[in-house]
Amino acid sequence: MRKIKIGLALGSGAARGWSHIGVIKALKHMGIDVDIVTGCSIGSLVGAAYACNKLPALEQWVCSFSYWDVLRLMDLSWRRGGLLRGERVFNQYRNIMPVEAIEQCTRRFATVATNLSTGRELWFTEGDLHLAVRASCSIPGLMSPVAHNGYWLVDGAVVNPVPVSLTRALGADIVIAVDLQHDAHLMQQDLLSFNVSSEAETGDDVDALSWHARLKERLSNITARRAITAPTAMEIMTTSIQVLENRLKRNRMAGDPPDILIQPFCPQISTLDFHRASAAIAAGQLAVEKKMDELLPLVKTSI
Repeated sequence: MRKIKIGLALGSGAARGWSHIGVIKALKHMGIDVDIVTGCSIGSLVGAAYACNKLPALEQWVCSFSYWDVLRLMDLSWRRGGLLRGERVFNQYRNIMPVEAIEQCTRRFATVATNLSTGRELWFTEGDLHLAVRASCSIPGLMSPVAHNGYWLVDGAVVNPVPVSLTRALGADIVIAVDLQHDAHLMQQDLLSFNVSSEAETGDDVDALSWHARLKERLSNITARRAITAPTAMEIMTTSIQVLENRLKRNRMAGDPPDILIQPFCPQISTLDFHRASAAIAAGQLAVEKKMDELLPLVKTSI
């Protein structure tokens, strides 16, 4: 009997990417053995650790982060290419991941990056593991691009945010995809909704006001609150990228849907909240529990 090959496609999502750790732990707890791992952006960083049996070391490292630890890992760059060089964090990651080549991974592994010159996706299925992960994580404008074979490479999320197609190309019969960006807009919506709804009537004094006075006061308060909570340049950039990624992801998944889609819910974690690993991991575990009925047939499955 041929064992069904189960593939795991780990999507982009910056700090939410620690949710992948929770997803993998929950799948392992269920007894689901993953044969093929692919990743995009933060998904490639976590996926590489899993493929090389280094996930416990990665989890221990990221769960030790404080807010200030994250700041210390951000090596600001005044050169062209990105706000961060990325050398500090990836040098520490290399200490956790001594494996140099993709071919040396225990599980089949691959990652996706974007060729900035051609606009096409580039699949890393062999070669330098750390270069592949570094290229896949290079968020445009935030991290410096990676030079490779005469081209500049940036984040794979620009072209393939959840690499279902890559997972199938490596021979997966069943693809479990992890989408981290499905709720990226909900936090902003909730905040805006709060700003508007919190102006509702609060007592007899408000009831005594005329309709015109109440409307004027309400509009004034909304304008003031929105001015206070105006988004930063970083928030504008990252949210814009997320909007584009979501549109691309939906189009790609419509044409090549995964067999099982896991969507951790953690809108409270923003792009650079890498110190909130515990919350993200818990969200990943909970997302797997919600898909228990779909996942159970994959436990020790073979044909």
